[in-house]
Amino acid sequence: MKGKDTRIKNNLLSSFVYQVVLITLSFLLPRLYLENFGSEVNGVLSTIKQIFTYMILLEAGVGLATTQALYKRIGEKDYKSASSVLTATQSYYIKTGFIYLAIVLVIAVVYAYLIPTAIESNVLFVLILLNAVPSLFSYFVQAKYRILMEVDGRKYVINNSETILQLASNAGKILVLLLTDSLILIQLVYCIIALIQLLYLYFYAKGRYKWLDWSAEPDFQAIAQKDSVLLHQISGMVFNNTDVLLISILCDFKAVSIYAIYNIFFSQVQNFITSITTSFNFALGQMFHTDRKKFDKLFDVYETCYIMATCIIFTLMAVFLLPLIQIYTSGINDANYTNVYLVLLFVIMNFMSNGKIPVTSVIEYAGGFEKTRHHAVWEMIINIVISVISIIYFGICGAIFGTIAALLYRGVVTIRYSNKEVLGRSQFSTYKLWIGNGLVFAVIMAIFFVDTFSNMSFLKLVMYGAVHSIWIVALFLIVNFLFNKSAFITLYQLWRKKV
Repeated sequence: MKGKDTRIKNNLLSSFVYQVVLITLSFLLPRLYLENFGSEVNGVLSTIKQIFTYMILLEAGVGLATTQALYKRIGEKDYKSASSVLTATQSYYIKTGFIYLAIVLVIAVVYAYLIPTAIESNVLFVLILLNAVPSLFSYFVQAKYRILMEVDGRKYVINNSETILQLASNAGKILVLLLTDSLILIQLVYCIIALIQLLYLYFYAKGRYKWLDWSAEPDFQAIAQKDSVLLHQISGMVFNNTDVLLISILCDFKAVSIYAIYNIFFSQVQNFITSITTSFNFALGQMFHTDRKKFDKLFDVYETCYIMATCIIFTLMAVFLLPLIQIYTSGINDANYTNVYLVLLFVIMNFMSNGKIPVTSVIEYAGGFEKTRHHAVWEMIINIVISVISIIYFGICGAIFGTIAALLYRGVVTIRYSNKEVLGRSQFSTYKLWIGNGLVFAVIMAIFFVDTFSNMSFLKLVMYGAVHSIWIVALFLIVNFLFNKSAFITLYQLWRKKV
């Protein structure tokens, strides 16, 4: 890790600041939308947002394949080869940009003029186009530089620019929303500021990576796994984003709004966790190819700490989230936002989804996308089929049943492949962490259920949260230490700079 410490620290600090800002601001606008436009409009906007999340899939395959291909080259400072990889990536991005534009126009026509919504047709058409502008600029100009910056450990530059983007754009949106009810102006403010941020990253990268040779012979073979990577990314997007689309089709937009409000809390926590891991992921990715012995030792620490921290976070959310949602949606009476079972299902889903991220990262480091592509296909099939059937019978909660079923399958096969085929160790190394943390979660749920502190005032909730969080965290620490002492010993050595 020598030579990368400063970048890791900068990444962690910038990620923390960015997520604090993002989490704080992310709760303001939905509340204002609910107050000014109602649950149905909020549901329509949430649906459009999820559609654009799906659109990211167009670049997901080549993006992750490029990341994997660059780990070794950047780690060994093989800049000539890295240039060839990025030249190939650039050609794919340009082609993808035109495909993206065509799809956006189709979506804009369909949602604005063919599907009845609470938003005027011409307004919705313009909103969808404005949503697409920053992504189009990214495809044609900036995206390949962003990949290089992340692999090189410069994530902190991206985080800092994103922090400024969120502060400026949200302030602008809120100001417009307070002065007028124009959804177009609100989106236009974000569009302009987002373009400025992307231009900054473009010029920063051009100045730092002067060794980049765009005339280099494209190395298409280096990113040959892009199609297999795309399958994995599609699978990930399916269980993260299909729920909203299926609910909008099989239920209504008010149901989408309820789901979206719950998802705000969990998605912000998910973003926070992801931002922390990406702060040092570049170092682990490079180390996998340059020093496997050290990688195996540090990965054990990473997996143990990650699963433990994730379980602590989602256990606390299971206990204290419902009263927060009740406080957040107070005064909004056009839909019922209190759903005990939805909280519990969201917690279980996120616990399972996050629990497999360390072993999923191993597949990315090793480039095992093609050998595991059938896992992604089956995960999608299980998710969509069970979700559709469950939503018909159980409504909003049914959407998560399908995701949990898919996660059970994907978790088992991913743990097996990563441990046995890549790391060459027993699957029990991962399962013991799941079992230990799962038992602690079950014990705490037996003591507190998700509605234990329901309808409590914010001040009392904070007091109870502070008191109970102490022993809950302590219990997780004790159990994880008993299940994997070696990881904590290595962690102590890291702290003492002996590793």
